[in-house]
Amino acid sequence: MVNNWYWGRGKAGPYTFITAEIISEKKYGYKPVTVFMLAQDGHVVADDQSKVTFAKSDIHTDNETGKPVANVHSFTYTDETDTYTLTYQRANTILRTHYIESLHGLKKAAARLLGFDGSYTRFSGTIDVAHHKSGGPTETISEPAIWELMYFGKHGHEAKKS
Repeated sequence: MVNNWYWGRGKAGPYTFITAEIISEKKYGYKPVTVFMLAQDGHVVADDQSKVTFAKSDIHTDNETGKPVANVHSFTYTDETDTYTLTYQRANTILRTHYIESLHGLKKAAARLLGFDGSYTRFSGTIDVAHHKSGGPTETISEPAIWELMYFGKHGHEAKKS
């Protein structure tokens, strides 16, 4: 059902957040599902997924996993009076796991024949939480962050998007 996802959670100043961009498998048209929750001082201020857009940029192919990795990805929530943008900026890849490497013998051979190429990657960098209230200045808070990219399926469909 799931091809891949970016997932992160954390705290920046008075903000606590959970974000995910989950991409369905080919059978479901690679449709995205966005998860977004932002709280300020313990009170939820943004959690309507229909008001969130996801973007990624500065994409490269990770040499070890062979998967596309966005050095920058962001979630922007916009309602009638407020815009919140959470931007993850990758500085380092701190963990890579190739799931096929945990298999042995016939299971590993069968997985290779079936084209299994699942992987898990963890990143460190910064999260910028920007809040713009209609008619007012933009407040931005930056903090260190850790987030993840998980692949269950192949990634060839991403090359078709430009």
